[in-house]
Amino acid sequence: MKTHRNHRNYSRSKVSVGATLTPEGGKLIDVEVVDLSMSGVFVRGITSLAMGSKCQICILFGHFKHELPIIAEGTVVRTDNDGVALRFSDVRVDSAPKLEELIVDHADNPEEAHLEISSHGGWIFTP
Repeated sequence: MKTHRNHRNYSRSKVSVGATLTPEGGKLIDVEVVDLSMSGVFVRGITSLAMGSKCQICILFGHFKHELPIIAEGTVVRTDNDGVALRFSDVRVDSAPKLEELIVDHADNPEEAHLEISSHGGWIFTP
């Protein structure tokens, strides 16, 4: 059996969560988060952003509109016909625990995902 080493610092979780994406200097766009990790996100619903574009993403966490969203800043690192991938550059302090919870709840192996996050210290905030 052939195995390969995961080159990512964090595992990705498959999700289907609504979000809004606001490109720098642009208008808010409704998107769907389909892949999520502590270092970034892949969204469907937009394919026209250029590599290197700066964006804010607001992930609608939970089932009720009154719940606080996960808010992060990111940079477009990949685009394809399905959507765009963002690498997080900053995650709001109050969003980090919710981001961790969403990832662990949707992980193929929740215990392993929790261990990865713990061993990397979770999200490292930029000053």
